[in-house]
Amino acid sequence: MSKVSIIMPIYNVAEQLEKAIQCALNQTYQNIEIILVNDGSTDESGEICDRYSLKNPHITVIHQKNAGSGFARNAGLDKATGEYIYFADPDDYFEANLVEETVAKAIESNADLVVFGYFDEVVDKEGKVTKTEKMPTLNGLQKKEAFRADFRRHYALSPYALWNKLYKHEFLKQHTIRFTNQKVGQDALFNQLVGFDIETVYYHQKAYYHYVFREGSAVNRYRKERFFYEYTIADQFEEWMLYWKKEEEYHDLVNQHYWGALYLELSNLAWEDCPLTLPEKEERIEELMQDPKIKQAIAEIETEKEKNSFVKLLILLLRYEKYSTALKLMQTRIIIGKKFQKSFKVIKNLLIKSK
Repeated sequence: MSKVSIIMPIYNVAEQLEKAIQCALNQTYQNIEIILVNDGSTDESGEICDRYSLKNPHITVIHQKNAGSGFARNAGLDKATGEYIYFADPDDYFEANLVEETVAKAIESNADLVVFGYFDEVVDKEGKVTKTEKMPTLNGLQKKEAFRADFRRHYALSPYALWNKLYKHEFLKQHTIRFTNQKVGQDALFNQLVGFDIETVYYHQKAYYHYVFREGSAVNRYRKERFFYEYTIADQFEEWMLYWKKEEEYHDLVNQHYWGALYLELSNLAWEDCPLTLPEKEERIEELMQDPKIKQAIAEIETEKEKNSFVKLLILLLRYEKYSTALKLMQTRIIIGKKFQKSFKVIKNLLIKSK
């Protein structure tokens, strides 16, 4: 019976942590180890981990100074003894049969990776949950050539998420696949490295994981290194496609990655706490537009196929070097977005009361 290591990086999630740990303990598959990596939490998370480990021999706790979720997962990988690795987040939850059913598919197919469905859950401030099921369109075993040929369909379902995938440990060790110290997007970089030399992927059309987004929990603030993080992901994606010799076939996806890096930087510059002056922001956009990869992406994206009118207009403004207007458009989008959310809540409450 193959052993499965469930690795959970933990940082200041005391409120949700016990539910996540209990999900791991409730697995119908018995041959598991649960590795909780307390990444320098300043709340009660560390004490909760220790309390559970004293009661259950399946649990191992690692306490380390805060180094980010990537290094926390690396610490878990260093400790893991399982033939398969599963990464769970401590603020989500998952079904009791996740490990049993996915590891069965992995063993049956001898796959390096199993990809499965999940539930997108949005919890509003009143506690109401809106749930959407997300499922892979591919089904069954895909070998290397088929995986590369059908890559768009793989890419369509959260390709960089960790929690809807089960990894063969030997594959990760053989290719020295580790997390970087990048604070944002290390899961993307990890999954890209997995994709370089993947031989077999099994797609299982069943949802097990509940990815929870709590309204009001996201902190939208200026991050000085945001563009660097996203550009690194785009750069490694291009390297990946070159390695596959698929750079022409998936050239549009390469462009989308570079465009995504610029888009997120525009949003970053538009946040209220951005310390740069308006001329400095414009200078920053102009500087980024001189990057050959960014410039090519903006020039080549087919705006006539873009369904989102805001995105289409933004690309055209950048293409014609209207940087100040592009920035104002992004700022307007953020302001309207906030007001729309508030207005929507008021309308929704009125409708509920009228019933």
